[in-house]
Amino acid sequence: MFTKSAVKQNKEYFIQQGLQPSIDNIQDFSLDCLKETTTDALTTVGLQGGYYKSAPAQFELEEIFIPYYYDRGKILAPTKSEIENQISLFIDDKLPTCLDQIQFNDFSLSYTLPQTKTTIDKKQIIATTQLDLTIQHDNKKTVFALGKHPRAEKIYLGEMLTIAEYITQSHKDDPDYICMNCLAQLSKQKNLFVDFIAFEEDTTLVMIIENTTQSEPYVFQFLNKYEIKEFSQSQ
Repeated sequence: MFTKSAVKQNKEYFIQQGLQPSIDNIQDFSLDCLKETTTDALTTVGLQGGYYKSAPAQFELEEIFIPYYYDRGKILAPTKSEIENQISLFIDDKLPTCLDQIQFNDFSLSYTLPQTKTTIDKKQIIATTQLDLTIQHDNKKTVFALGKHPRAEKIYLGEMLTIAEYITQSHKDDPDYICMNCLAQLSKQKNLFVDFIAFEEDTTLVMIIENTTQSEPYVFQFLNKYEIKEFSQSQ
């Protein structure tokens, strides 16, 4: 799902060139780790409809799962606060793996456990990770605080959640109807695209797409399952 780590590439370059990094380089590597982990968190949570590890109801694919937001009358969509927590949990779980790649001769690194707080605004996500990285080199100790370097990603996730809520609440009000003109107007206002794809006989995949802020379109998706009505034919 993800490309090769830039941190790993940078480390390989230093080794191949026979270069010894400076403490500033090590600090930059840790910020690269934070950036990569945050980007991976947002990608995963987008493809998995706001979730990291599991959802209350989900459809399993090879590398990801897709959650159900609507299941035959039940609304299962997560709140914005829950999605913020899922992003934070991903970063806290994955960031140490990246930091462990920053190992060079004559350098000793240690760090505290990460604690991330994520805020989803309409058009950006801000993730602040409290973690102190201790760098020891030449009998010198430097403590680098990642918490002073919050990550701000310009992705319209807050606006996407507004669209998702509109769709699911429409089903709650009337399981057989969505005002498509209203949805089209709302999506246009927020500079987003919405696509409905037949997933199974009784299930629709909803994809909300934003392609103005990233090099590749950002996708937020979920499933809606409906009752199949049987119609009897008079003989």
